[in-house]
Amino acid sequence: MANTFTPVIISVTLTPNPAKAGSPVKISVAATDVEAIPSAAVYQSNEFQSGEV
Repeated sequence: MANTFTPVIISVTLTPNPAKAGSPVKISVAATDVEAIPSAAVYQSNEFQSGEV
């Protein structure tokens, strides 16, 4: 099984805030890669057999 990485945006900032029409705007974005590790589902105490979900 291969692990996959997904980019996740943490925050976005506009400078100046509030921006004005026709003025330059700086957009700062903070992001990170999150690794998804596939694994089998673990069911405890017969969750699906007893009807408790």
